[in-house]
Amino acid sequence: MQRTIRSIAFVLIVVFSVLVMATGCVVREISGETKPTVTKPPETKPTEKKQEETKKTTDEPKVEPPVKLKMFFGDAGIKFPDDVDLSDNPFLNIVEKAANVDLEMVQPTYADFQTKFNLTMASGDIPDIVHCWFHADINKYGADGAFANWEPLVKNSKILSKYYTQDMLDMMKTDDGSIYGLYVLNAKTSGATYARIDIIKDILFGDPYADNDDWYKQLVTPDDWYQLMKKQKEKYPDSVPFSCTGCFMMADMFFKAFGVGHDGNGIKLQVIPNEKYIWGFEAPNAREAVAFHRKLYEEELLDKTFVTNTGTEFDNRKYEKDALVFRGDPAAVIGMQTEFAKRGNTKAVVGPVHNPIAPGVSPKSAYWVNSPLGWHIVSINKKSPNIDAAVRVFEVLIDPEFCHQMAWGREGIEYFVRQDGSKVLDIEASNETSYRVAYTFMRAYWFQDNLDVRAAQMLPKLDASQASTFKKSWEIGIPIWQKESAQVPEVTAESFVPSIPDLAPKMKEARELSKAIIFKAVMGEISMEEYDKEVKDFLNKYNYIPEAYTKSYKEVLKERGQ
Repeated sequence: MQRTIRSIAFVLIVVFSVLVMATGCVVREISGETKPTVTKPPETKPTEKKQEETKKTTDEPKVEPPVKLKMFFGDAGIKFPDDVDLSDNPFLNIVEKAANVDLEMVQPTYADFQTKFNLTMASGDIPDIVHCWFHADINKYGADGAFANWEPLVKNSKILSKYYTQDMLDMMKTDDGSIYGLYVLNAKTSGATYARIDIIKDILFGDPYADNDDWYKQLVTPDDWYQLMKKQKEKYPDSVPFSCTGCFMMADMFFKAFGVGHDGNGIKLQVIPNEKYIWGFEAPNAREAVAFHRKLYEEELLDKTFVTNTGTEFDNRKYEKDALVFRGDPAAVIGMQTEFAKRGNTKAVVGPVHNPIAPGVSPKSAYWVNSPLGWHIVSINKKSPNIDAAVRVFEVLIDPEFCHQMAWGREGIEYFVRQDGSKVLDIEASNETSYRVAYTFMRAYWFQDNLDVRAAQMLPKLDASQASTFKKSWEIGIPIWQKESAQVPEVTAESFVPSIPDLAPKMKEARELSKAIIFKAVMGEISMEEYDKEVKDFLNKYNYIPEAYTKSYKEVLKERGQ
C-alpha cells in the first residue's frame, strides 16, 4: 500500500525584543540627557547565601535513577523484526519510563522457550521477573522458595488491587495457600458462535450483502439453524453446512445449546448449581442434543467424515465447501476472514451471531462465560532486591491506557486522528511495529482495542462490499456476544473446586468411551434405544467420579456460606 506523503511547510517567525530591566532603577536628567541609575541590591552575607542555596536544593524533587531489572519474557510467538532491540525499543521504553526501570529482556524464540525456561530455572540464576505459561513448574519452584507470594504484593498495590478481587486471588492459590504465578487478566472479549454472514443473507434474501439485519432475531434456536442448513443444502448441494475435526472439536455450540457439557475430548462433568456434579449425559436435554446431531448427519448437513477429519480437511470444508457455522472468539473471526482474503475470496463474510439456545434451557448453561483470568502467568524472584520495582512494571503493563496505546501505536506514526476525533491507521506503519502487541500480555493480548486494530488492518484487503458487510456484522455481533456472556457468572463455587489428580486416568478413560457412544449414535450405528442403554452402563461404571467432585463441591459451598 502506497503511503501518503505529506509536505508540511513551516513558517518560522522570530521576534526580537529589548527588555529593559527596571527593577531598582531611578531615572534622572543630567545635562539634558536621561540616564538610568541602577540601585545595587543589598549584599548577601556568605552564610545567608549558603542557606539560600541549601533551601533551593532541598525544594527540588529528588530524581531516582532507573532500577535495573532482568525479565524472562515470552512473546507467545509474536514476531519481532530482526532490527528491533529487544531491550531498547520505542514501546518497551514506554514501560521503562512509566515504571522508572531499565529492563534487560531475556526473550527466547517461541520454539525454544520451554527449553530456555528449564535451563534458566535449573541454573539457579533466576531473573527478577519471569513471564511464562508453565503453571506446574512455577508452583513447584515457588514452593521451593524461588518466587514471591503475590497475594500481599497485590493487596499492597493500589493499582493491581483494583483488578484482582479476593475471589480471583483465591482461584490462583496453590496447596500451601500462596500465589507464585499471578494469572494475567482475561481479555474480556466474549466469544462463541460465528457464521458465514454472506451465506445467511444469500439464503434468506437472495443477496449476500443485503441491507437487512432482522435475521439476527430469527436465527437463535438449534432448529432455526437446522432449517437454514436445509435451505443451504437445497440451493447448493455440494456445500457442507456443518463440519468439525474429531468429536466436535471446536464445534460444540449445539451441545451447549441444549445445556450439555461436551467438547472435543468427549462428555464433561457439569454442575447442578448448589447441588452436585453430574456427567453431561445426565443433563435434561442430553438425549435431544445427540438426536439433533444424528438428524444433521442423516440429512448430510453434518460432514460425513466429521470423525476422521484432519485440520487440512476441515480447512477444505471452511474455505471450499462453504461450511456455515463455527465456534470461536473474535480473533478467530478475524483470522478466518483474513484467510479468505489470502485465498482470493472476495465474497465470503464471517461475523459473530447469537449463540444457539434451545427452548427452556438456561443461558447459564448455553452461553460461554467470560473467565476473569487468562492463561499466562507472571512471577517475581523472591530473592530480587528490587521487588517493588518489579511490581511497578506490572502496574504499567496492566493499565488500560497503556494497552490502548500498544494497540494503536503512536499518534502521527502508526495512526492519525481525524477532525471528528476518530483514529485512522497507517496500515503499513502499523504492520511494521505490530510486535508492540507482545507487551499487552497482562490483558491476554486480544482485548477489544487490539481486535479493533486487527480488523482495521484487515479491511483494506477485502472487496468494498465485503468490507462493508464485515464491518457492520462486527459492530452488531460483538455486542450480542458481550450481552449473552454477561448472563453467565464469572466466578461460582465450582471455580474453587480443585481437580483430583488420582482420578485423572479414569476421567480420561471415561471421556474416551463417551466419544465412542456419541459417535455411534450420531452416525446411526446404534439406535437411540441402544444409546440409552450404553449411557446407563456408562453412568453405572463411572458415577464415582462426579460423586468425588460433589464431595469437594459441598465443602466449597460450606466454606463460602452457600
